[in-house]
Amino acid sequence: MSKIANLMAKETVIDVEFPDIEGFIVNLVYLGRDDLLKIRNASLTYKFNKRTRQREEEVDNDKFIEEYTRRAIKGWKGLKLKDLPKLLPVDISTLNGEDAVEYSEEDALDLVKNSTVFDQFVTDAMNDYEQFSISKKAEDAKNSKGTSGTASNRGE
Repeated sequence: MSKIANLMAKETVIDVEFPDIEGFIVNLVYLGRDDLLKIRNASLTYKFNKRTRQREEEVDNDKFIEEYTRRAIKGWKGLKLKDLPKLLPVDISTLNGEDAVEYSEEDALDLVKNSTVFDQFVTDAMNDYEQFSISKKAEDAKNSKGTSGTASNRGE
């Protein structure tokens, strides 16, 4: 096994604060290329093309998004009903805005499917692979000792 392969983290989980909602922290798992290929391959459907008389593969986007969301987002904290309008069009006029929106796979999927802002946030966090590095986490924790707030990576 190569030296790099021995150094790669098996499953790296981080907390990332959503930039426009103070206190909303999303728990993400890094998905590497192999993980993404597995999700893609599990999302393939096959159709017969009458014109070419060939079987063609097509990615079922809904299935891909469901599996991607289930594997990438492990939880969140700090999301309140009053914050939802910053993510997607909702009607919360009859509800208490201070009520928490507890994490569920279904709610995470609804946010990824219906909120381009949240979907882009998750994508950007996944593409910032440096924040998933264990040495980066240790450095950030060392730098944040004695300061208030969470020791999560905020892209600072």
